Amino acid sequence: MGALWIRALGPLEVVAGGTPVAVRAAQQRIVLACLALRANSVVTHDFLVEALWSGNPPAKPGPQLQVYVANLRNILDPDRSKGVTSQRLASRPGGYVLTVAEDELDLLQFREHIAAGEQAVQAGDLAVGADCLRQAVKLFRGQAFPDLADIELFRPELEEVNESRLDAYQDLAEVELALGRHGTLVGELQPLVAHHPYRERLWASLVLALYRSNRQADALAACRHARQVFCEELGIDPGARLQELERSVLQQEASLAAPITNGHRRIRQRLDNLPAELTPLVGRDAELRELCSMYAGEGCRLVTVTGPGGTGKTRLALAAAGQLGERMADGVGWVNLAPLTQTQQVPVAIAAALGLEDRAGEDTLKVVARFLRSRRLLLVLDNFEHLEEAWPVVLDMLTAAPDLRIMATSRRRLGLRAEYEYELAPLVLPPLDPPLPPPLLKEVPAVKLLLIRGRAVRPHFTVDGDNAAVVTRLCHRLDGLPLAIELAAAQLRHRGERELLDDLEVSLAALPAAFRDLPDRQRTLTATIAWSYRLLGDAERRLFDQLGVFAADPTVAAVGSIWGSTPVAEAQPEDLLTGLARHSLLRRYTDPAGAQRVSMLQAIREYARDRLRSRGEAATGQRRHAEYYLGLAETVSPQLWGRDQVDAFRLLSADAPDLRGALLWATGPDGSTDLALRLVGHLWHYWELTGDVAEQCEVAVQLVAGTANSSPALNAPALSGTATLCWILGHYDEAIDLHRRALQAFQAAGNHQGVAWTTMCLAAQALEREDAVTAQRLSGVALASLRASPRTRIGALTVLSLLAFYAGDKARALELRRESVELARPLGDRFLLGIVLTNLAECLEQAGDFVAAERLVLEAVGGALELGAQGGQVTNFLEQLADVYVELHRVELAIRVLAAADVYRTERGCPRSPGEQPHIESVITKARTEAGPIRFGLAWAGGQALTLTQVLHEVLKAKQESSQQEPVADQHLHSPFDQRTEPALSAAPW
Repeated sequence: MGALWIRALGPLEVVAGGTPVAVRAAQQRIVLACLALRANSVVTHDFLVEALWSGNPPAKPGPQLQVYVANLRNILDPDRSKGVTSQRLASRPGGYVLTVAEDELDLLQFREHIAAGEQAVQAGDLAVGADCLRQAVKLFRGQAFPDLADIELFRPELEEVNESRLDAYQDLAEVELALGRHGTLVGELQPLVAHHPYRERLWASLVLALYRSNRQADALAACRHARQVFCEELGIDPGARLQELERSVLQQEASLAAPITNGHRRIRQRLDNLPAELTPLVGRDAELRELCSMYAGEGCRLVTVTGPGGTGKTRLALAAAGQLGERMADGVGWVNLAPLTQTQQVPVAIAAALGLEDRAGEDTLKVVARFLRSRRLLLVLDNFEHLEEAWPVVLDMLTAAPDLRIMATSRRRLGLRAEYEYELAPLVLPPLDPPLPPPLLKEVPAVKLLLIRGRAVRPHFTVDGDNAAVVTRLCHRLDGLPLAIELAAAQLRHRGERELLDDLEVSLAALPAAFRDLPDRQRTLTATIAWSYRLLGDAERRLFDQLGVFAADPTVAAVGSIWGSTPVAEAQPEDLLTGLARHSLLRRYTDPAGAQRVSMLQAIREYARDRLRSRGEAATGQRRHAEYYLGLAETVSPQLWGRDQVDAFRLLSADAPDLRGALLWATGPDGSTDLALRLVGHLWHYWELTGDVAEQCEVAVQLVAGTANSSPALNAPALSGTATLCWILGHYDEAIDLHRRALQAFQAAGNHQGVAWTTMCLAAQALEREDAVTAQRLSGVALASLRASPRTRIGALTVLSLLAFYAGDKARALELRRESVELARPLGDRFLLGIVLTNLAECLEQAGDFVAAERLVLEAVGGALELGAQGGQVTNFLEQLADVYVELHRVELAIRVLAAADVYRTERGCPRSPGEQPHIESVITKARTEAGPIRFGLAWAGGQALTLTQVLHEVLKAKQESSQQEPVADQHLHSPFDQRTEPALSAAPW
């Protein structure tokens, strides 16, 4: 076929063989337009006759039609040899067919561009999608197929073409808005809205474009104009979308802001967990610029900031991360490695910093790598020096994630080929002889830091002609080390700078000999800490040493509990802590729960640990530490089962590093098996709620493997808790064995509640293994126990309801699940209530009561959000909610929810079970069909940008807005946590 180009989306034009060809005869134009409208399909003789003569054909229309077709063949196929059958406009039985490719007819090209745009948007490439849609609408040069416009026969097909054109404009506007291109849209949308005033999508796009162009008043006016048009001309209110948009404009909600994009896809939720900068970065402007500029170099993906302790590596890395993070599409993550003691803990710490909890025993590093693979993110690994053997973790992440950038701080290089080293020197020092004039001296970084920190304790401290030489020598004596300068500056509260220098000259000269194994500057820092330590009183020193036993920031109560049994107990820890804070050896602060806590820099904490060991009191300190945190666990963990669950969960989370330290000590060579068993027995449910159970499970399994001779009363809770942790990780055989051991131990201890609980657990595990007979029998045994706790009864009823549901007895399943909800409500346990609510919702959804099912799942979602949105369970809640939304035709919100859940599962390696997968796929297909490809792609891209917590807030907000217009039909569907009419039950199930 030769070159051909037919344009029918406007005045008919034909290019054949590369040359424009005129089609002048009106009847001939009608035939060609008709064939083009139905290109690549047979158009019958009768249809063409009706199109040409509208019911009044000549006596013999056939010959005339053949003449028109013959002339068109000569036009369209000018190079065809005489006598050769035309393949371009071919005769077929009963009619003719015009054969053209997508690039030969603008109508086909329009459809091709639309399909490509839809595919690109669904793949998340919004920029390409917008380009395709823009090319599609540009093909229209006026009225489509104008030669057919007055022929009634073609009205449905022409309306379909015009509708497709308008849909393309609407899709294009929404994609352009998602790309942040609102500035150019207002001028396009205003005439479209004027010509098509009943199109809600066009109105909504115009409102958003105006709002994002800082024309809020015009946006509100457009909302009200749209309302007027719909009410006065159509007699109906605008749809829910426009009404919600008008409310959002009035309230100037943040959700209306333009999205941040990188030109190709919506940016996912940025990570930003940098610690707060408590003090300004002083004297490091040049270093900050140099460090940040290293990442601009080609191939620089790993930089290690090296230097001795106290040079300010962490502080510089924090400032650099704040600047570099602005350039990273997915933000910056901060990982504090200081509390860790073993290299295998590094992937877990990174996963926690990225918000990735442990997933069912999967290799944590693989979970992290999968999360980072498609992200442009800066990851900061602070305090790497004591975990050097973890270098493969860094290498694996760099290999898996091409856009990842890593910054590490360490006293030494990591030793990788991809590594760039930035050696951080001490602060710049002033010349000694002659000293600089005071105005210049004040600007030298080391002096500047001394001045700033000195003024914090002596407001009028300055540099002048009288003390310039002393201040200069003071900074030199401290080697320009920021931490040493800060510790020394704290003493200016009580002494002058000359006295301070004299003391340091004597003390630091005597101390380095005791630290020959350290670099010179490290000896200076250690000596400076030791010098500050020597200035303390006996009681302050003893308390300082004891602080070395803590892994994180203890509460003042924790410090006091350990201090209470010391020989100098008459001294009050509150006063001693105040004294230590004045020496800048620690910082006191109030945490979000209102508890007073104590924080120490890592270098100072290490010194305290060394001092504690040198006293020979480390073992005693560790025992007291473990006993205190066991007491905390015994006091707080029962509250995890009741109304105070949220506060208990947050309190245990704040002390998690020290709870872990207590467990590791108790299971170590110098520890206590009894204490360890009690810790596991009390903390397993906390670990279950966090979803991070791998390390704890390993420790617990090793512990209970050798405790056959322990007291049954002590052993049983630990065995049962360990069994649950094993089950979470998919170690099913081990879990069943441990639960059987727990059952025997509870029986031996005469703990009937424990016996009933463990029997119920074994019933649930039998159900999971499709042993319905055993599940039925054990559930009945658990329910028959007079000592069964409410939670045990709920668990047994849940098993029985699932058995009934799977057996097809939906009425029995519904009855049992209602009973479970009624039993669970008074307990105030959000975790448990969420499970039974969603089970009940499943039954109601099966019965077609989608509104009630939605309320139940939203109640479960609200409880999970309040507790802390723990991953796997919440993902199940959300997918169930999306299913309900599709049935209620709230399809865009359903798509966003499904997308957020899908991203969470993909990045954490948490696939749906084989039984769930087909159902969720059917829900997605149903949503795509209802929304259409463009709306589906945009909503999916929007959902992919949300974290679980964000999408939880979104669904709850949507429900709140809708509930303001609808009365709640059933009081039992309210949250149980806003009223306390029932007693607060907070006991463990045994």
